Amino acid sequence: MCRYAWHNYRDHFACFRCRQAFKYWQWEECEEGAWAAKSRLHHVPRQIVCPDCARPMVDMGLDFKAPPKGDREAWEVLEALCENGFTFHGCGCDVGFKPPRTLREVPAWLEEHRKSSEGEALLKKFSERSR
Repeated sequence: MCRYAWHNYRDHFACFRCRQAFKYWQWEECEEGAWAAKSRLHHVPRQIVCPDCARPMVDMGLDFKAPPKGDREAWEVLEALCENGFTFHGCGCDVGFKPPRTLREVPAWLEEHRKSSEGEALLKKFSERSR
C-alpha cells in the first residue's frame, strides 16, 4: 500500500539558485459539514518563495531528497530534470526513475526517459517485431 495514502505530509520545495530545499505544510481543514479523507483536511497548493532570494520555489514531490548544498553538480542535474518535467511526485513506493549522477549523463538519460507519442510507441513496437 502506498504510504502517502494514509497520512498528510509537508510538500518538498527546492530553490535551485540557492541550492536549498524546504518542506511546507499545504493542508487546510475542510468546510464544516464537508467530508474528506485524511482527517478532514484538503490540499491547498500555494506559490512558495525562497526565504533567501524571494524567487518562486519548485514543488519537487514528496520523494525528493535534496543533495548537500555544496554539491553543485547534483543540484544542476536535478534542475535539468525539473526543467524537463521530471520531479519526484511518487506514491511513496517508487517514483518510476532513478536520476543520473552527472551532468554528462543527463542528455542520454532524458532521451531514454522521454515520453513518446502513441505513434512513436507503435512504430517502436513494429520495428522490434521486424528484428
